[in-house]
Amino acid sequence: MIQILHALTIGTVKYGDSSLIVNCFTLEFGLQSYMLKGILTSKKNQKISKSYFEPLTLLEIQAPQNQENKLGFIKEVKLEYAYQSLPFDMKKKAVLFFLAEVIQQVVREEPHENSGLYRFFKSRLLWLDAIEKVDLFHIKFMLDLTQHIGFYPNLENSHFPFFDLASGCMSHVKTKVSIEGENKMYWGTLLGMKFDDQTKLNLDKEEKSKLLQHAITYFELHLQQFKSPKSLKVLHEVFSTS
Repeated sequence: MIQILHALTIGTVKYGDSSLIVNCFTLEFGLQSYMLKGILTSKKNQKISKSYFEPLTLLEIQAPQNQENKLGFIKEVKLEYAYQSLPFDMKKKAVLFFLAEVIQQVVREEPHENSGLYRFFKSRLLWLDAIEKVDLFHIKFMLDLTQHIGFYPNLENSHFPFFDLASGCMSHVKTKVSIEGENKMYWGTLLGMKFDDQTKLNLDKEEKSKLLQHAITYFELHLQQFKSPKSLKVLHEVFSTS
């Protein structure tokens, strides 16, 4: 049965010379994959444009629920929301590509309906589109995301000198993956902040870079098969220009 689904595009793979396989995370069914035959051709009567499937685009699609491990089809598609700033801001666009890779790896472990996770993604993306400066958005996004996927850091015993990324807890003992000193303080401060307040934490480029790397390491330690996003290099280059 064809249904209207609320979907977030998280990645595409070219299939043959003219087709795409698109992965979407949907409000209704979780992770879904669709075959878009001939979408890369330049036919004037093309019903569905490939422009709909840029990373983290919010869509309404008409499609049936896919059976597990099978490709579905999309009958019709339209934008649920047209981003106002994301396509035109280099920093935001770099963050978007980076987070698309993070989300793609996360939802691989969430193949079923998870409306709370979908709503988290949507609300944060709308917030990113509306704000003026990116600041620590992507780092705060990753840390808050851990609340939805089961490994939110434990900040009890904040007076301990180290935060151990492997255990996710404060510690008296320093390990190879410990955070200490000012970095530990920034880590705890950002975690404890409301999302809207993250712009109030003023850090320099090096401090932001270290904090982001801690977040990536944390995901690598706690999420099976998670790998540092390939777009990280581009993200660093874009942010280093200002």
